[in-house]
Amino acid sequence: MSEDNTLAIETINLNYEFANHRVGLTDINLEIPWGTTNLLVGPNGAGKSTLLKILAGKSLIKKGSLKLGGFDPFEFSSDRHTHRNSDINSYITYLGTEWAANSIVKRDIPVKILIASVGGDVYSERRDELIDILDIDCDWSMQQISDGERRRVQICMGLIKPWRLLLLDEVTIDLDVIVRSKLLEYLKRECALRRCSVVYATHIFDGLGKQWCDRVIHLDEGKKKDDIVISQIRYVVAKTEDEKRVKIDNQAVSVPLAETLHPLALHWLAGDLLERGSREEQRLRMEHARKGWDNERDGRYFDADSAKLSSYFISTRSKPGPS
Repeated sequence: MSEDNTLAIETINLNYEFANHRVGLTDINLEIPWGTTNLLVGPNGAGKSTLLKILAGKSLIKKGSLKLGGFDPFEFSSDRHTHRNSDINSYITYLGTEWAANSIVKRDIPVKILIASVGGDVYSERRDELIDILDIDCDWSMQQISDGERRRVQICMGLIKPWRLLLLDEVTIDLDVIVRSKLLEYLKRECALRRCSVVYATHIFDGLGKQWCDRVIHLDEGKKKDDIVISQIRYVVAKTEDEKRVKIDNQAVSVPLAETLHPLALHWLAGDLLERGSREEQRLRMEHARKGWDNERDGRYFDADSAKLSSYFISTRSKPGPS
């Protein structure tokens, strides 16, 4: 697959209709280069998930054209195309929101086993970097962790194998701001170093300014409303009511600087992590606390036949009041 003369994604008049004949996408035209980070914006029902699933090969289009890395991934008319389809699909990673709701991943399965099952031992350097970025404890049990921690495991598993095109559908919604920030920085580095591309659908825009995003694509009611390269956007200090309004023309977009608590939350959580230390240090502290609890409990409050415990409760039992 040529890296010099192809686009990561190219669609021409792409259309999609659901089985109930509801229109999902209408005449979507995109040209997304390799090595870029792309933000997909739009309200619920705009078509963001539908587009990502088509790009991931999960939904088949009947009208319009789609090329990933320069060829149609749905073309199976010859052995040559079939081979190339298999090749391009090995480069695509799609991460959606369905995974964390699956009852299977809420069973008593060690995280280290899940990570190993998707190539963690083969790609050990990537595994270790992602475990650090996502702040994962490999001794976690999937049954005993929070939804946000499960989401971190999903993302780690999805990113361990090297990818060329990464499609993210709201998977960072459960992450705290510092893990999300570190993950976005990692994805930006991946795109720069390995000439990959990311398409990221989200409703959370803190931390997604010029330093991360190369392009913003706006969908609504299945149509592409805007497609803006980040160099077209300038941030202005708004002094009047008129300057507080977003202004869009053919050459540039003016956006007023926004007041946000994102830097403050990032500062606080970074301090929390420094205070907590590494996962191993945290584990040692917890083990010490458990031993302290056991030492206090054994011999002082309980004995083998629980006689002291029984007599304690008898002596402190509420006496009946006057009748």
